[in-house]
Amino acid sequence: MLLEDVKKTNLKRPLPISTPLNTKTASSSPASIILSKTLYDPASPESTAWLNVLFAQTIYQYRNDAKTDNRLVHIVDKILNSGVRPNFVGPIEVTRLDIGEEFPIFKNARIRPADALGKMRVEVDCDYSDHITLGIDTQILLNWPKPKIAVLPISLVISVIKFSATITLEIVTSPESSYILVSVLPDFILEFNVQSLIGSRSKLEDVPKITHIIISKLRNAFCENFVYPNFKKIKMPDLWSPNKNPESSDENNLQQNSYGEEINDTTKTPSTLTEGLRQRKNVIKDYPLATIYLKVTLDIYL
Repeated sequence: MLLEDVKKTNLKRPLPISTPLNTKTASSSPASIILSKTLYDPASPESTAWLNVLFAQTIYQYRNDAKTDNRLVHIVDKILNSGVRPNFVGPIEVTRLDIGEEFPIFKNARIRPADALGKMRVEVDCDYSDHITLGIDTQILLNWPKPKIAVLPISLVISVIKFSATITLEIVTSPESSYILVSVLPDFILEFNVQSLIGSRSKLEDVPKITHIIISKLRNAFCENFVYPNFKKIKMPDLWSPNKNPESSDENNLQQNSYGEEINDTTKTPSTLTEGLRQRKNVIKDYPLATIYLKVTLDIYL
């Protein structure tokens, strides 16, 4: 009475059928749906005091870490002397690096429509007044009529003293992936202080033309990368990619966790990749303490 023949039973679990959307909900824009369900009032700007404290804690920790063994100085020195340095510029020496003591203050966060299709973006005002300073010494090489016929010593100290702007964040989707777009509205304030010293015996200090050229280049670079309609993209993780294969990911994890160490069974040469992975698993089972020690040592080193 209660049981059924196994042969007549379909053991495969059918895929669930998605419930059709409510017609009222489907006709509404995503922005109106989200705002109504989250009880958000676009007419009242939100306080961001909690965000200021969170950013201040993070920046404070990074500043302390940067002072340890002059880590930040070494990183900046490596970047400035990388392959992008022109051949008429000599080696660059970092003489001063100060990442400030103050913290950015965010205020007046609000939701605004991004386009006519119902998309939204977050706008938040940011004020930051401090002295973020970079000092360098280098040389301009005169390569005519022959290479390095003379050099012109240059010392520069560049400081960012004020930044005030409205920062926007917007989520956009495409068939390939989704991104968070970070941009700055055009009515921003960005102030620099430039100190220059040019020459060896006879020196020119704080030449106005040099100051104007440097500030103009810095502002143009900032506009080309951040000022609306330009933006920076932050890729969002893809959780529902159909190309993910659990079995292949396990094999990839095994290869990545091996750290390039050749751990093979010497008694038998593996004929295929699958056979080699199987032998490696067996060796790891036989020597667990050695494997743990090797992994911990490499984690600490890297």
